[in-house]
Amino acid sequence: MLNIENIQPVIIGTDVNAYGVARAFHTEYGLKSKLFGSSKLLMVDHSAICNVTEVADFQKDSVMVETLMTYSKNNPEKQLVLLAASEQYVFRLLEHYDDLKDYYTIPYSTPELGLKLSDKMNFYSYCEKYGLDYPLANTVSRENHSSFSFDIEYPVILKPTESNDYFNLDFPGKEKAYIIQNENQLHKKLGAIYATDYKHDMIIQEYIPGDTTNEYVMNTYSDSNGHVKLLSLGRIAVEDPQPEMRGNYLSIISPKKTDAPKELYEKVKSFLESINFTGLANFDFKYDSRDGKFKAFEINLRQGRSSFFSVLAGANFAIPIVNELLGESDQNDLMIGEDDFLWINCHKKSIYRILKDTDPAIYNRARVMKNVGDTLTYSKDKNIVRTLKIKKYYHTVDKRLKQYS
Repeated sequence: MLNIENIQPVIIGTDVNAYGVARAFHTEYGLKSKLFGSSKLLMVDHSAICNVTEVADFQKDSVMVETLMTYSKNNPEKQLVLLAASEQYVFRLLEHYDDLKDYYTIPYSTPELGLKLSDKMNFYSYCEKYGLDYPLANTVSRENHSSFSFDIEYPVILKPTESNDYFNLDFPGKEKAYIIQNENQLHKKLGAIYATDYKHDMIIQEYIPGDTTNEYVMNTYSDSNGHVKLLSLGRIAVEDPQPEMRGNYLSIISPKKTDAPKELYEKVKSFLESINFTGLANFDFKYDSRDGKFKAFEINLRQGRSSFFSVLAGANFAIPIVNELLGESDQNDLMIGEDDFLWINCHKKSIYRILKDTDPAIYNRARVMKNVGDTLTYSKDKNIVRTLKIKKYYHTVDKRLKQYS
């Protein structure tokens, strides 16, 4: 019979997300995770909860698959759970899903559904069909980007339909998404994007008024039968102000109970179960004060970089994964993260400084919050070299914040 000691988390990647996943499993079960990557980043270096192996050419799919297969063959007594630290790794896992599924539990979407949802316009089609609110959107292509014309009210949001390929681009002025103020700016930005080898469409989307603190992130987990087992919502307090880092969060706070309507949880649960989604996911929402609805921007086919906030909220995503492996999962089990928390990805003083100027109401909540934590600082992982490296890393983030905020 399978027991906790036989379960082995295996993580590809060595960044903050990888450490957050490892910490989730260690916090609840004391499990040490096995990590593979091209290099050992400072987030996992000198860690007592991560066993890291650096693999030359790990960015090559053939090397990644061979590494994972060899590890599986060398650990036949273990129930291996395969997790990915980035979107790029998730897509690589989906591409080689058939090679790995008999050797690993892979708590992510099936390849067919995952690839459909990764295209944002396809995702919006699913939203339309299954009752999840979303901002109005249209697309422009490489072929018509210089000549298209349609009625649209500015400002608008411009973003890629295919984030994975866009991520690898390098050009002046690149951002994850753009707030466009007029038609001239729109055509100029599209020209810069399509001067690269990016071949996919771009989305031109309705702009929802309000600042970053109107944005929300939700983590979810659905078991292998498509039953939702975990929902956890956070409100964005501070976003990274550096243009190319837009969309990466530096602080997330628990929503007030009135800000997290039961209806939103019900809608997300119904959506996921209607499309028979499996595994971990991460939604981005923005609250639209014009109609009182939470509008979904996208679904990410993995736990997000900031997903450790769910552990602070009382919804550790490792628990439903392990429960299913142990046969302890009931169809009606649903874990909802409802504890008050403040998650940060830099020093608290920087978050307080920014919030004091930008949102006094959230600042007042944050200052008295007792449940405050970051992903990387862990009382059971206190190697002195690691501690100094993390402090230096956060100091670098603080310096960048002063430059851009």
